[in-house]
Amino acid sequence: MTTETRCHYFDFLRVAGAFAVIVVHVATSKWYTTDIHTLEWEAMNFYDSIARWAVPVFVMISGALFLNRDIPVRKIYSKYIFRIFTAFVFWSFFYVCLNDILGVYFIQGRFLHMWFLFMIAGLYMIVSFVKKIAESESLTKYFLALAFLFAFVLPESVKIISLFSDEHGKIVGTFADHFHLHFVAGFTGYFLLGYVLNNAQISRRAERLIYFAGIIGFAATVFMSLRASLFIGKPSGFYNDHTVNVMFESISVFVFFKSKFNRPSRIIRTLSQYSFGAYLVHVAVIGLIINKLGLNTLTFNPLLSIPVISVIVFVISFAISAALNQIPFISKYIV
Repeated sequence: MTTETRCHYFDFLRVAGAFAVIVVHVATSKWYTTDIHTLEWEAMNFYDSIARWAVPVFVMISGALFLNRDIPVRKIYSKYIFRIFTAFVFWSFFYVCLNDILGVYFIQGRFLHMWFLFMIAGLYMIVSFVKKIAESESLTKYFLALAFLFAFVLPESVKIISLFSDEHGKIVGTFADHFHLHFVAGFTGYFLLGYVLNNAQISRRAERLIYFAGIIGFAATVFMSLRASLFIGKPSGFYNDHTVNVMFESISVFVFFKSKFNRPSRIIRTLSQYSFGAYLVHVAVIGLIINKLGLNTLTFNPLLSIPVISVIVFVISFAISAALNQIPFISKYIV
């Protein structure tokens, strides 16, 4: 993408998204073991809730980039998927050696963060199909309508119903599963949505409505997670990427950055290039800070500790990624 046509807000989104991922993982490090009736847990819930847009936005960026270009299938596999494969192998072995763990952690990684590589590779595999949908306005609207219903509304409805009756939740969940609409039930909706929002001319009125929905989404994530946890007596969050509230968060953040941050910045562009490596290494940095240095979210007030630790992890992770990106082979295949 040339300088003239480069969407600069993607760079800002990548950097902000990387920080948001770090916030989520720092906030959840003590989330399961902290008493839900304490202010400490509420602080963790707050930060966890407001940063949940990160992964959907990363997917939306990929959709905007890939669906706007004609990329041969062979190149998708030889360049993009192959890089994901080499990065996965390297970092999985890295975490095995670092943490002396085996089995499922080799496949998924600590904090399960390696799942993102599988998901994004799967989306790359179906780019050619989704692009055909994106070329038709009517098919795009139809697909997004199905995705909204089966990837967001139904799963969240199942979770809400299950809070009151596990039996009835399973009935509704089984009903939804019988449709087997896996193509629209995953992250494909976000992938296509990124393309749509990137190319759309959004009016000021529509923009304000999107921001309003985003604020409602943020508030709903915080409130519903708190109420659900208090209702069942243990941590329970409405943080899933496939909830309506998180979808509203993600759309509002994407549109906000498109509107307000679409000017070039050399520093942000450089940091953007290091974001993938920072994502892959940040879990090791969190482990080092929490397990070796003993600094965690309960060391002092989580309202302060979570952002402070997140900033520390962010700086160290990007510094490591920057160093790795100076090594030609590593920068091409590992980060």
